[in-house]
Amino acid sequence: MSRLDEKETRAHVEILQSLQRDINFLNKAKENNPSLEKTIEKLRNSQTQLYETLAQHGVTAEAVHKVIVENSDKQLVAEIMRLQAAKNKIEKQLSDPHLSPQKRQTLDRSFTRTKQAHADRWQEIINSPRRAELIRKTEQAITKKLEKSRTRDRTHEHDRSR
Repeated sequence: MSRLDEKETRAHVEILQSLQRDINFLNKAKENNPSLEKTIEKLRNSQTQLYETLAQHGVTAEAVHKVIVENSDKQLVAEIMRLQAAKNKIEKQLSDPHLSPQKRQTLDRSFTRTKQAHADRWQEIINSPRRAELIRKTEQAITKKLEKSRTRDRTHEHDRSR
């Protein structure tokens, strides 16, 4: 049997994660719809077969776990970045002095929810045993976004000066 390269392994592990998310979602939904049990069982069987295939190709449980952790890290960092961008956008909208009271109230509620979600994600990082690595990854993502933004601004200003 041939060994899977890292790219193939990652793709298969992402499928495993997707199957697990589907199973979790359907488990919650089956409370209201017991007929979902057959679908859940099919997903579990697919997941088992995929694990077995990975093992046959020399992929260890440690390798699967490593990819799952890396994917979770990426998702957490991306979620923090998305929430920060949403907070910034809402703050900018709230700074408009011409907002109607209803729109301001709606934005205030949205800002409160977004701010709480952002704080919750940061709490996940702070409480993680891998906090230092997660903070480093988040800082790298912020730095990368700032560099991208600066490059875009410079290009935009250069175009205007012509």
